Amino acid sequence: MRTLLFVVAFMAVAHSFAHAEQRYAVVIGANPGWSSDRPLRYAENDAERMRDVLVALGNFAPDRVILLRDPDTSEVRATLRDLGHLAQNSSEDTVAFIYYSGHADDTRLHLKGEPMTFKELHQTLRSLPATIKVAVIDACKSGAVTRKGGARVDEFAITVDNPKLSGMVILTSSGADELSQESRALAGSVFTHHFVSGLRGAADQDGDHQVTLTEAYHYAFTRTRADTAPTGVPQRPSFRYELSGQGELVMAQLKQPKTARVTLPKGNGSKYVVLDSHEWRLIAEARGDKERDVSLALAPGSYRVKRMSGDRLEVGSLVLAAGDKAIVDNIAYKSAPLSQGIVKGNPDELPPEELREYKRAEAFGLLAQSQANAALNIFDQLLRESPQDVLAWRGRARALVRIAEAYQKVNDHLRERLTLNDALKADPTLTNDPMFQLWYKHLTELDARAQETFEAKLQLQKEIKQNPRTVKFWGVGIDIISARGMFTIDGYLVLKRMLMPRIALDLGSAGVDAGLVLAPLPYRWSPFLGIGGHMSFRKMGIPVGQDPGMVMVNDQNYSTAEMFGLHGRAEFGVQFVGRSGFTTEIGFALLTFQRVDGKQVQSGWPIFHFGWVW
Repeated sequence: MRTLLFVVAFMAVAHSFAHAEQRYAVVIGANPGWSSDRPLRYAENDAERMRDVLVALGNFAPDRVILLRDPDTSEVRATLRDLGHLAQNSSEDTVAFIYYSGHADDTRLHLKGEPMTFKELHQTLRSLPATIKVAVIDACKSGAVTRKGGARVDEFAITVDNPKLSGMVILTSSGADELSQESRALAGSVFTHHFVSGLRGAADQDGDHQVTLTEAYHYAFTRTRADTAPTGVPQRPSFRYELSGQGELVMAQLKQPKTARVTLPKGNGSKYVVLDSHEWRLIAEARGDKERDVSLALAPGSYRVKRMSGDRLEVGSLVLAAGDKAIVDNIAYKSAPLSQGIVKGNPDELPPEELREYKRAEAFGLLAQSQANAALNIFDQLLRESPQDVLAWRGRARALVRIAEAYQKVNDHLRERLTLNDALKADPTLTNDPMFQLWYKHLTELDARAQETFEAKLQLQKEIKQNPRTVKFWGVGIDIISARGMFTIDGYLVLKRMLMPRIALDLGSAGVDAGLVLAPLPYRWSPFLGIGGHMSFRKMGIPVGQDPGMVMVNDQNYSTAEMFGLHGRAEFGVQFVGRSGFTTEIGFALLTFQRVDGKQVQSGWPIFHFGWVW
C-alpha cells in the first residue's frame, strides 16, 4: 500500500504534543437544504458524530466545539467571527476545525438565508487568525472549493521549509462535479462515516494508537471510493492545502483514560459495525486486517455489534466501561437475516428527545423518497407535541413545497397558491432561499391573479346591482305605441353592456323595424339615443294587411300606410333595467317619411317600450 505523504496540520503537534495549543471547532449539519433540494436524512446526525469524536479523541474541550443544526448563514458567519476573536486573543497556538454536512452546488452552501459561496468560505478560513485552519466539507460538488491549487488525488508531498506547522487545509467528500452520497444502511454520509470510523481507530495503519490526518483522509478516501463505485455514481474525495512546516499530524489519540477499546484481531477479513444499543446511531465501522490488529476507541456504554462476512450477518451485544478492552470475536453472536440491514432502529426504546430526532429523520427520509404527504403527517405530529420545534417547522415547509409542486403539475393554481403560503408561514426564511425566490415570484403572480379575479368579481357584483345588462345578453319586448310601429314584438342583443341592435315585427301596420340603441351610462337608469327605420310588407311588395286608419300630424291627417310604409327615425329618452331584467323605455322619436304626393314630412312620435333581458 502506498504511503500517503499528506503533511498537513490539524493539531500542530508531533507525536509528543511538545507544546500547548487551543483547539476550537464549528460543526454544522443541515438536513433541509434549499426548497429545490431533496432533503437529507442524516446530515445533522453526521455533525453529531463528528462532534462526539472530536471531544472524545481529538483533545477538543466540549465547550469549544459549537454544534449548529440547520443554521442560517448569518449564524454561521457570527460563529466564525467569534472563533476568530478567540484565536486572535489566545496567547497559544490555535487550531480551528470547521465541518459542514449538508447540501451544496458547485458555488454555494445551501444554508438558510443569504447564500454562502465557496469563495466566501475560503476567504473566511484564510483570514482566521488561527495557527492551523482545517475544513471538512461533506456535500455534493464540494470539491469546487479546492479548485485553485487543489487536486483530486489520494496522496501528495510538500516541501518542508519551516519547523512550525501553519496554514490551511480543506478536505471535501467529492470532486467539483460529483455528488456526495448518503447511505441508509450507514445512517449517514458515506465519506463522514468512514472519516469518523477512521478517527476511532480504523485508520490507525501503523498501530501506534494515534490517527493522523494523513491516515484518516487516506482511509476515508479509499473506503468512500470502494463503497460508491458499485452505485454508478463514484465519489472521489479531494483536498486543498496551503501549509508550511513539518510534523506528523495527530487527529485522534486512541488511548484516552475515559474510553474503552474494541479490537479486531488480525487475519479476520470480516466487516464489523458498532451501533448504539437501540441500533439507531452507527458509531463506527472497521474491517479485519490480515497484517495487524485493528482497535476502535469507544465511549463507555452499551453497544450492538454486527459482523458481516459473505452472505452471513451476526449480531451481538457489548457493554463497555472506561478502560475496558474487548475482542470482537469473544462476543456472543446470533445469526440474523441479511434483510435486517445494518441500522435497524427500534423507536419504542428511545428516550423522548432521541425519539423526536428519530421521527424527524424518518420524515426527512420520506421526503427524500418523494412521499411528501406522509412526511407532512409526521412533522405535524411533532409540532402538536412541541410547537417550538424549529426543525420540524422547516421540514413541514419542505413537505408543503413538494406538495405545491404536485399541484402545479396538474394546474391547480388555487391549491398551489394556498400551499405555498402555508410553506412560507412554516418557514419565513424561504424568502431568502435563491431557489424559492422563483417560487415566491410565482406565488406573488398567483396572488395578484387571484386578487384581480376577486376584484373583478366584486366589480361584477357591483355592476350587476347598478346595471343587470352586465350579465344579460339578449331580450324580447313589446312597443304598444311607438315610432317602431303601432304594436310591435321585438328582439334585441346587448353588446358591451350599452349597445343594443334591435329588430321588431310590427303587427299593427304589417311591417318590420330595425334599429340601434345606445345606453351609455353603466347604471340601471340611463339616457338612450337611437336610430332606426321601418318598412311595411306592402312596400316590400307583399300584399299583407290593411290600412288601419289616419293619424294627425301637425294638424294634418296622414295615412298610417304612408307613415309606416317607409320611414327613418332618430330617437332619445330614458331607459331602466331592473335587477330581474325588466326593461322600460320612455322617449321621443323624430320620423321622416314621404307623403303620397311626394312631399317629405317630419313628425314627432312617443316611445313606450316594455320587455325583459336575459
